[in-house]
Amino acid sequence: MHGLLPILAVGLVAILLMTGGAKKGASAPRRGGSVRYVRRRLMTAREFQFFGALRAALPDAVIHSQVAMAALIDVEGANRSARNSFDRKIFDFVVCRADGDVLYVIELDDKSHASGSARRRDSVKDDIAAAAGLRVVRYRSVGTDAAVLRRDFESLVALATGSARRVA
Repeated sequence: MHGLLPILAVGLVAILLMTGGAKKGASAPRRGGSVRYVRRRLMTAREFQFFGALRAALPDAVIHSQVAMAALIDVEGANRSARNSFDRKIFDFVVCRADGDVLYVIELDDKSHASGSARRRDSVKDDIAAAAGLRVVRYRSVGTDAAVLRRDFESLVALATGSARRVA
């Protein structure tokens, strides 16, 4: 019996090594493995240009870029399917007051948003944001006039504080 114990221990270790043990599916690729990670830019050149225009037009706002919808929206209850419908989607920009309160989100649309499938994806994003009480403002041009950006901001600030009668 005592001679059988070491054989069982070696067998168990061999099985764990072959199957990956308890970490099945959780192991990270080893250095030099087949996966190569590369760094990406946070924003495209077009988004970065628009980010600069936003910062110049809205100096009293805090602007965040490339924000996951799941950072701003959650689903009550354990409805994983509903959360999965948006948790990997990204807002181009989030505009906040200086105190960090989110005012609205901005989507910078280009010609790729003209297709039917893109419009459906945009509509889903808009509908989910609206259901959570977030306003989505869409701009098509990085060259949107600073006065338009400022007017939209002031209108939405007034609306958020309850002092607006109407937003154009």
